[in-house]
Amino acid sequence: MKRHSVLCTLTVALACTAPMFLSPFMSSVTAAASTVTRTLPEPSLAIGGQVESSSCVAGPVCVTLGWNHHGNSGYYWAARWHDQEWSNLPAPPGNPGGASAPTISCASSKWCMATGSTGINPGNHPIADELIGSKWTSLAIPTPKGSTDFSLYKLECQSSTWCIAVGKYVANKRNYVDATFLTSEVWNGSTWRIVKIFSPRTYAHQIDPGMVAGGDHPTASPQQLSCVSKTFCVITGFWNGVFVEQWNGHRWSEVTAPNYAWRPRGDSEFSGGTCLTSAICFATGGYAVSNGAWRPLIERWIGQKWKIVALPALPSRFRHGTGFRLTQVDCVTSDLCVAFGDPGFSSANLNALKWNGRTWAYVSISGSRAKPAILCLTNSKCVLVD
Repeated sequence: MKRHSVLCTLTVALACTAPMFLSPFMSSVTAAASTVTRTLPEPSLAIGGQVESSSCVAGPVCVTLGWNHHGNSGYYWAARWHDQEWSNLPAPPGNPGGASAPTISCASSKWCMATGSTGINPGNHPIADELIGSKWTSLAIPTPKGSTDFSLYKLECQSSTWCIAVGKYVANKRNYVDATFLTSEVWNGSTWRIVKIFSPRTYAHQIDPGMVAGGDHPTASPQQLSCVSKTFCVITGFWNGVFVEQWNGHRWSEVTAPNYAWRPRGDSEFSGGTCLTSAICFATGGYAVSNGAWRPLIERWIGQKWKIVALPALPSRFRHGTGFRLTQVDCVTSDLCVAFGDPGFSSANLNALKWNGRTWAYVSISGSRAKPAILCLTNSKCVLVD
């Protein structure tokens, strides 16, 4: 069973059996999405608002968190898809939101974890809420000394007794006033604890104490978290180029990944990353070529190092203007992965790259919006979150 959480602006789940879904998908992504699958309706609570995060497990059973409003007052809501319908859930008691949208990861149809921040100034404290059945329980989160604006916005749970979360906080440290730092915590079934994570930084003295918190001293920006076990996870993102850290069961360590060779280092970035095993991972993103124009970038982890993947020639429609770059990547099997295009740079007719186990090819995914994901729940059940 694979669990997955995805941040998006609108969620649609498509459920089907593997023999019907995977075979048409290999030949026509659009056909699989439009003729074989059945689209789940949007939660009623999302109408007029938006979905922030969803997680699905076998069934399919999905839990979705979102935002809506009464007049000028905003609020967060939760809903569960089960037995072919949506039912309303109580909102997480931490009311995650504000500076960081909530994220959720479910390990079973009866258990999920949600993390984020309170969204209440000053400070923005981190939250973690455990969902058992239909009851939420707020959990204590340890915080580094002197930290403010703390949020855990990337989350992956392998079971109800193990989750890992990655986020950021702001703190005053030697030579850095109001600077941002990476943080990570692990859930063991009863408590959260802080674990070591590398937080890159360019050394510089702070001169203006009145600046916006963290503004001149950012750290890396984690974009997608993927775990295959309690002892192997990967976080991908960007910081002065592509950025990757790997979890070994005890701590996070930076792993070197190449930037695109013919551009300055800072022009390359990762927006997505996923692992099938500890020896097979993909990271996706792009590199800037000029004035906001992009080209797609995919790299593969082969158990020892990251290598840039040779991609087919960029279609002519993208060779000028804004170009093409990728957001997240998700895999159903080792011979079926999709790297989704950035909606701001792709088009409805060409918005993804598909991996067939040997090569990547440009394809169109019908109905994709912001950050869709293909999730394999069991060997015979899959959902497409869009």
